[in-house]
Amino acid sequence: MAGKPETRMDRRRMRTRSALMGAGQRLFAERSIDGVTIDEIVEAADVAKGSFYNHFEGKESLADAIVELVQADCDREVLAVNVDEQDPAERVARAMGAMIRYARVHPDRYLSMVNLTKRRADIDAPINAGARHDIESGLATGQFSGISVETGVFMMLSMIASAVDYFSVPRRPDSGESAACQMAAMLLRALGVDSRRAKKSAERAVADLLVGENGTNVHHLTR
Repeated sequence: MAGKPETRMDRRRMRTRSALMGAGQRLFAERSIDGVTIDEIVEAADVAKGSFYNHFEGKESLADAIVELVQADCDREVLAVNVDEQDPAERVARAMGAMIRYARVHPDRYLSMVNLTKRRADIDAPINAGARHDIESGLATGQFSGISVETGVFMMLSMIASAVDYFSVPRRPDSGESAACQMAAMLLRALGVDSRRAKKSAERAVADLLVGENGTNVHHLTR
């Protein structure tokens, strides 16, 4: 049976919610949740304050919606770049590349998620299931060694976040590709991958995901 047709009111509600989400992302990218008021959110979204409560109970529910949206985005990005890749080391290097690329394209969205999730980091969260699978696979095949699954997941998430932070401030334009390769290789070496193999996997990931069509290197994130 066909669904109920979308009405003008539905479209207006969607636009208002989208405006609130966008304003929240911009503000939470710059400040903690405690440092942002609902008045600032509705002003940035250019909507009436009463409209906020038609969509969210408060800042916490808006923050939850933003985290859910961005984490789902990030999950799709990593799944997309690894859809045909089975090798654990290659998957980990490509996951780092995918996140650097995503944060470069959507800086406010990514940084808002980082700021909001600092208050409730959870290695066992469903969003980290892919990272856990890759670490478990690497240990099972002997590519990764000397770590537990939990330590591997923590290192992977922490070093990817650090790589994104590195590119969030201006750097020399010609340093991007080299730095990204070094960071991806460092992550793989920390997981126990042989140095030569780590370097080659990192170089492949960066060349595939972070070098533009015109051959330019990855640069810092722009706001």
